[in-house]
Amino acid sequence: MAGLADGRRPTKRSKAEASASIRSTTTIHSLGDDLLLAVFLRLPSLAALVRAALACRAWRRAVASSPAFRARFRATHGPPFLGLFFAPSAPAQAPNVPAFPSFVPSRPRDRDMAAAVRGGDFFLTSLQDRPHDEQQCWDVMEICGGHCLLMNWDDGLFAVLNPLTRRTEFVVDLSSAEFSDGACGQHHTVELTPRLICSDGHPKSFRLVVLAIDDSRVRASICSSDNTGEWEWSSLPWVDIPEPVRSDDTGCWLLNEGTMQANGSLYWVYEDRRYLLSLDAATMAFSAVQLPQCLRHCSSLDVGETKDGATCIVYAHQLNVGVLMHTKGDDGAAERWVMDRVVPLGKELERVLRAPLRDGSVLMHLVDNPRQVFVLAVRDGYAYLATSPMFHDPQSPCWFLSLCLETMKLERLFRRTFDNLVQPYIMAWPPSLVGNYGRFAVEDAP
Repeated sequence: MAGLADGRRPTKRSKAEASASIRSTTTIHSLGDDLLLAVFLRLPSLAALVRAALACRAWRRAVASSPAFRARFRATHGPPFLGLFFAPSAPAQAPNVPAFPSFVPSRPRDRDMAAAVRGGDFFLTSLQDRPHDEQQCWDVMEICGGHCLLMNWDDGLFAVLNPLTRRTEFVVDLSSAEFSDGACGQHHTVELTPRLICSDGHPKSFRLVVLAIDDSRVRASICSSDNTGEWEWSSLPWVDIPEPVRSDDTGCWLLNEGTMQANGSLYWVYEDRRYLLSLDAATMAFSAVQLPQCLRHCSSLDVGETKDGATCIVYAHQLNVGVLMHTKGDDGAAERWVMDRVVPLGKELERVLRAPLRDGSVLMHLVDNPRQVFVLAVRDGYAYLATSPMFHDPQSPCWFLSLCLETMKLERLFRRTFDNLVQPYIMAWPPSLVGNYGRFAVEDAP
């Protein structure tokens, strides 16, 4: 303005000066990967990170190329729990009666996590669109790495579906597969429910494992994909393990309920709970470890991982919840389960069920006085509990809760009926943020 007042025109900057000014301007794209990842680490949830990282190729590449950042993000954020899948009630499994798993969201406070649920295919509509499938009877068997393993009991079909990507990865026909060749003994050979193995480093890698058992041996059969995309079965040799104690003549001495999996190993517990059988998914080697006496009479248990990634067993007995840790001897070979802690949850249940309600509230009649809690699943440092066992009266609702294993604090989820298996759904890291896969294999371009 001073130049105009004294009659002089303001001088124009040279083109060189303007160009230098533009080059020195700092924009969001000027951030280096280290600073960008430090900003991303402050995002509230995995869903928020996915939304931010997919804003441009450079940001996606920064996250996808840094396993160390992904490990830090997991360590500083709680598991992105989206809700529970409930298997159809047992009577609905009759032939010609359509049955699908139901999903109950956890009502996350985080807007991005809520948006992930709204945008996902949690009604499993992609399975309903399959041609020549008139039965439409599917049951959820396991959830691993964000993928649901579902089974059509009538047709012997297994499907792997990711609700968040709205994609069915594959469908496998087990109706003609043979898993019991070479079995021996006085009892019938039993084939347990197939299990799903996913790879954290390779999100498109899947394997199905079917365990067959005879009198005192086990054998694993694995379904995997070859380079052509075809799925083929291969069977391992029969393996001797500690002699089971049978309670009846059915031939099944391993519990065929639950989906015990942790740190790349699958687990099955003996019916009498004397041993825990494990299968290392990397080496396909079996091992059986004797369980502590405290598990013989517990109401429920599951194998999972703590927040730090350590393998643990969480069990419930009445209103007490105990945690055992998996350890190895100095030679690295002798395995055992060691008691870490036992915590009574009576006061915690009172806090989460009654504290939010005022005396005389119309909702007070919904709050019963549970005498037991039951472990449904253990995932990423949290145990998911119910106040009623599976296969109880389907007309009587119960409470579902989550228990933080680090603080042993309960959180109330919701109340509803159930009489079958329940599976927590944890949001997994999408392939686009784990590495270069398919259309996400981009060049170094912003």
